[in-house]
Amino acid sequence: MPYDLMITDKTPRTMLSQADLLDKCPAAFTPSPAPKTSKNYDFVDTMQAIEILQDHGFKPVYAAQRPSRKSANIPFASHLIAFAQDLDDTQHRPEILLWNSHDASQSLRLLSGLYRFACDNGIVCGEGLQAKLRHDGGQTAGFEKLVKDQAQNMPKAMAQAENMQAIKLDIAQQQSLARQALDLRWKQIDRSPDTGAFWDSVTMIHANHPKRIEDASQDLWTVYNRLQESILGAGLPIISRNAKGIKTRSARAVTGLKEIVRLNQGLWDLAEKAAA
Repeated sequence: MPYDLMITDKTPRTMLSQADLLDKCPAAFTPSPAPKTSKNYDFVDTMQAIEILQDHGFKPVYAAQRPSRKSANIPFASHLIAFAQDLDDTQHRPEILLWNSHDASQSLRLLSGLYRFACDNGIVCGEGLQAKLRHDGGQTAGFEKLVKDQAQNMPKAMAQAENMQAIKLDIAQQQSLARQALDLRWKQIDRSPDTGAFWDSVTMIHANHPKRIEDASQDLWTVYNRLQESILGAGLPIISRNAKGIKTRSARAVTGLKEIVRLNQGLWDLAEKAAA
């Protein structure tokens, strides 16, 4: 199963049944922690967390978990489930993202997100809109408070999206935002003598190029979404430099969950600064 929650999923999000969740995210149903965890590990049951979210009107609409080469690791792997209250096909809607693991690799987190229907694309909001519950004893009872706190963040995220829609960017501002966004994933080739992957002026042009009619606007919200989809997805022309020389290749999509969340939050924070 591809681990591609944020960018390459092109299936419209609808409410998932228990059978859907079990198929897409079997680790969510594990009733105990991995055997390797210490006696101080405080198990936070994902299914109990799901029930609390559902009690507050949040319905699961997407699920994925980290692929595991060893079958014994599958029940405990890091997993992420998106929840929404309103399932109507609006322009964009707020979501709560539940991120957890049962192997001590990941503390339970709730993140604020937005889902954009034009591109079937999920967005993770910035560092300021998340809550964490560590697996270190005595804190599992606080999960319901985390849910309430993140529910309060959802209107903030929607208001910021609407604010971004009202801000028009000229070419210079778009280029500045694109440069900062690309720097989150790669270095600019003119600034580094190292080997590796880099972006250049051609990368920047392609990153900000609209892929569909809905993405043609020059407001901050649309530009931000163009950059988010381009930088996390596959296909951007980038530069590779090694001992044999320099060549152009197509970037691969980001598939690691931690990197997906890091880039999404970084992009959101850049957009918020541009809106300030």
